[in-house]
Amino acid sequence: MTFCRPIDTQGRSIILIGMMGSGKTTVGKELSRLTGLPLLDMDSIIEEQLGKPIPEIFRESGESHFRALETALLRYIESSPHAPYGSAIISTGGGVVLSPVNRSILKRIGFVTWLDVDADVVLERTSRATNRPLLNRDNPKAIIEQLIEQRSHLYADACHVKIETGNLSVLEVVDVVHKAATEFFSHIEQTKL
Repeated sequence: MTFCRPIDTQGRSIILIGMMGSGKTTVGKELSRLTGLPLLDMDSIIEEQLGKPIPEIFRESGESHFRALETALLRYIESSPHAPYGSAIISTGGGVVLSPVNRSILKRIGFVTWLDVDADVVLERTSRATNRPLLNRDNPKAIIEQLIEQRSHLYADACHVKIETGNLSVLEVVDVVHKAATEFFSHIEQTKL
């Protein structure tokens, strides 16, 4: 495994998409630490801006309102490439790909990596979480399987690369993302020459 170092991202970001429990936040934190790029966790930014946790946003305003907040945040990130965000590691919410607008913005603002996991891994990683509004129902495994079936083609449409993370350590995933992003941004630089 190679040690991650700063990447010339050409002013763009490295974006992590995938199901809840796929490791987006964990991988994002480690990528941020090793590359020096700031981590933007979209869910955390939305919670901070509204002053309330996501489950409360879902309860009070519904999922469609939350999805609109994601789109507004992505538009803001896209429109302000230098400040306050600039190049970053962006960890998205699991449903960010539901909007065609979001999928388009994600690809414009950077290198999109789909961290893919199966339903059993998602269930294991989220089983004790109380902050997952879509899973706070009977039979969460069936809900996870349904969400994976509904979203897989959307993740595929939005991403530049897909990484199966179920059997990889965090550092192994970080290494794969780093290598793929380095190649992606190098290719962009070469096409400018």
